[in-house]
Amino acid sequence: RALLEAGGRALATASGRSIAAAGALGVTLLGAVPSLAARANPNADSIIAQAIGGTASTVTYRAAPFSLIDQRGAAVSLASLRGKVVLLTFFDPVCTSDCPLIGHEFADAARLLAGQSSRIELAAIVLNPTYRSLPVLQAFDRQEGLSRVPDWLYLTGTLPQLRKVWHDYGMVAQNLPAGAMTLHNDVAYVIDGSGRIRQVLSTDPGPGTAASRSSFAVELANAARRVLATS
Repeated sequence: RALLEAGGRALATASGRSIAAAGALGVTLLGAVPSLAARANPNADSIIAQAIGGTASTVTYRAAPFSLIDQRGAAVSLASLRGKVVLLTFFDPVCTSDCPLIGHEFADAARLLAGQSSRIELAAIVLNPTYRSLPVLQAFDRQEGLSRVPDWLYLTGTLPQLRKVWHDYGMVAQNLPAGAMTLHNDVAYVIDGSGRIRQVLSTDPGPGTAASRSSFAVELANAARRVLATS
């Protein structure tokens, strides 16, 4: 668990909205060529994503278990997903900046992985202590087009359940005034079929351009493929 929390905290430092400007600068320094290539090609190289969020951390340790419910009210546990590669992230359903962009990246990654969908699960756990009801999750999915993504799970639970999961996965959420969205780190975990975390990625979208969205989707899809190839 200490390694898990350290991984989350490290990426929280390297990602988060506090360095969005630095991420934008990183994209600028890459030059126009990779940006144009990413806009033109949905299978663009993940170089832009790596410039914004850093290179993914390759690790191997047991993922913390959880038992929650999905956006339809069905029980889901990490154990119930055994045998599949799980791309797991955390969303605030009332977020209007990073979370919608990351949701689109996950939807694009699902399309890139369509031929292997039976072996992959894409999932998010709600990251807001106030807005965590099923109708709120369902509204987020509809708004961001995730309700049309096969094998997509958006998970919630009681506040004690969620606080434990947030702690176990090193997620840091800070409530903003007047019931607004939470301020949090942007992280995705790649969990193999035996329940071990194999990669930790920053999903900070930086400037959130079409180029970075394509690049992050490719990075997510490639990470899943690498784990599948070694499982």
